[in-house]
Amino acid sequence: MKAWVEKGGYLNERGRRWLSALDPQEVRRILVIRQCAFGDMMAARPFLVELRRVFPRAHITLSTVSRYQYALPRDLIDEVHVLDGEGFLAEQWRSLREPGRYDVLFDLADTSRSRLLSLVTRARVKLGFPYRQVFNRLLFDVGILRSDFHYEAEILLDFLKIMGHKPQYPLEFSLPRHRPGEARHRIVYFPYAAVSRKSLSRESWAALIDQAAIRFPGYQHVLLEGNKAEESGDFLMDIAGRHANVSVQRRLDLDALAPFLAESALLVSGDTGVRNLALATHTPTLGIFYMTVPFRYWPHYEACHEAVFHRDGRVPETSDILGTQESLLSRLYSA
Repeated sequence: MKAWVEKGGYLNERGRRWLSALDPQEVRRILVIRQCAFGDMMAARPFLVELRRVFPRAHITLSTVSRYQYALPRDLIDEVHVLDGEGFLAEQWRSLREPGRYDVLFDLADTSRSRLLSLVTRARVKLGFPYRQVFNRLLFDVGILRSDFHYEAEILLDFLKIMGHKPQYPLEFSLPRHRPGEARHRIVYFPYAAVSRKSLSRESWAALIDQAAIRFPGYQHVLLEGNKAEESGDFLMDIAGRHANVSVQRRLDLDALAPFLAESALLVSGDTGVRNLALATHTPTLGIFYMTVPFRYWPHYEACHEAVFHRDGRVPETSDILGTQESLLSRLYSA
């Protein structure tokens, strides 16, 4: 097999030999390290779908940490390894050595724990994409470049493109899929984020939904509650009482949330896991950014996603969001 890389990646001699002799049918054990929260787990799903296509006979183990087990893609893997970060050093070391020996290791995390696991795990070949290139030479046989300016789900696929694999586009997440002709006239708003500074204030969200209900009267405007007690939609009750097309959707579990988003016309939110789930269901999204680099969470292989942000990083105003929202709805759903 040819190593499909020129100047865009790292390849040592062992990695080159492995690629040249690679027979995907002979790869039986793969370890994928992904230690991340809800949104980044969503971004890993196309990689796991395509990994199974490249290595159809492999047993795939996903390694994570105890705090990041929500939204694990159990339907796409064979086994979960949880790296123990608590307890005595002997217990943590035993957890590090637990995975055993693998044919292939992919480090999709680039954290101190993932690097340590990559170091101590025995594997014929190790692939990673560290921000600091020194770790390529220290830990990996094959390395790809990492970027803040491309959708991360696509960057992960570069691990397989180096083997000459052609991923499916639009990306396949193996989740319920949005179909524009069947979408309900429903705009969903998710006003929360794991880091509160990444989301607009409650007052800003209330003003946005209040004006959107008037500006887009043909849509039901639904505020989606989050998992935490403080992620309640009670702050919108006054506005919901004044508009027949405004309501609050109480918390949904993950199995119900994916089809709910897929059946909606649009999701409006900041940089959140829920927005990443909407991306994974191919539901149109309007992302509001002012802290996070938007390009890493903004797929361009589909025209149904838009981002509103200012070059100087200031917080977008309600008028900015409504104007972009109107343009996107017109582009997607006008007859």
